[in-house]
Amino acid sequence: MTRFDTSPPLLRTRFSSALTPILAILALILAEATLLLPADRAVAVEKLTATWVSPVPAMEIIEAFDPPEEKWSRGHRGIDVLAVGGEPLRAPAAGVIRFRGSVAGTQTVSIETESGFVVSFQPATSDLKMGESFAPGAMIGAVGEGSHCDRSCLHLGVWPAASNRKYLDPAQFFGQEQSLLLPLSRTPEEEPAGDDTSSGAGAWGGHRNGRIPASAMCELESAPGHMLRCDAQKAFDRLSYAYRARFGSPISVTDSYRDYDTQVILKRRKGRMAATPGRSNHGWALAVDLGGGINAFGTAQHSWMRANAPTFGWVHPGWARQTGSLPEAWHWEYRK
Repeated sequence: MTRFDTSPPLLRTRFSSALTPILAILALILAEATLLLPADRAVAVEKLTATWVSPVPAMEIIEAFDPPEEKWSRGHRGIDVLAVGGEPLRAPAAGVIRFRGSVAGTQTVSIETESGFVVSFQPATSDLKMGESFAPGAMIGAVGEGSHCDRSCLHLGVWPAASNRKYLDPAQFFGQEQSLLLPLSRTPEEEPAGDDTSSGAGAWGGHRNGRIPASAMCELESAPGHMLRCDAQKAFDRLSYAYRARFGSPISVTDSYRDYDTQVILKRRKGRMAATPGRSNHGWALAVDLGGGINAFGTAQHSWMRANAPTFGWVHPGWARQTGSLPEAWHWEYRK
């Protein structure tokens, strides 16, 4: 039998009018909850707005993220980066020490970033106290001895602090989610021509390579924790602002100024592939290594940089080009 609403029209109208603002409030609450609850959304925002500092210089991933389909299955829940015992461990972002000690016999340091992520390092040690805070790029410890890699390495794991260890790919936070070299089928047929490849990287201010005081440099606004000569910093931040207008995120900086001790570490780690300590253009605070797609020949990001970076004083030197003597898509230098 069909049931009809027999209430008076005036009563129905009053009831509807009273219910409307209540429904509006409930809709607003639900909308806000939708924005706050999903961890995936928080991750997406972080990826667009933040560029983390590499925990070790010239970060090189030697084993990628390969999570298991089920939590209890075997898999690689983070990334391994090439590192040697004793080299400094830098903070990828501002945060606090969450844990330091031994986990299953491995020296471990974990931090919680201000943006709500936990980052774990193994093997690693730290003299900082639990809860002690730090800025992006600050030295928070050292790479420990021994690892599960065939070569000496540092393992990184990342997960949202609000989740039950829902592991994420750490590479995305360092702008290294893409391969450094594209397959030959995707590389450009020939190098674009017409832009100047000369660099102004060299001695300045009476300083020695790798021994420039922090007071003589400026921190990048678009990549906190990275230092350059102040005019190079201002030009780079303008370039990064233009890049963000095109791609939706600032330029991912994986390395910038390298002090002398860091150059020694890199020479020990990379051998002939690293510059002789005291001769690196990074040691003049006039060179950067970049990620986020710029680090691969033939991408839209790399092509945009080739077309626009020289306007801001930043060039891709001839030796680092695809046809150069040491192709490095990621390496850029300041020439003014």
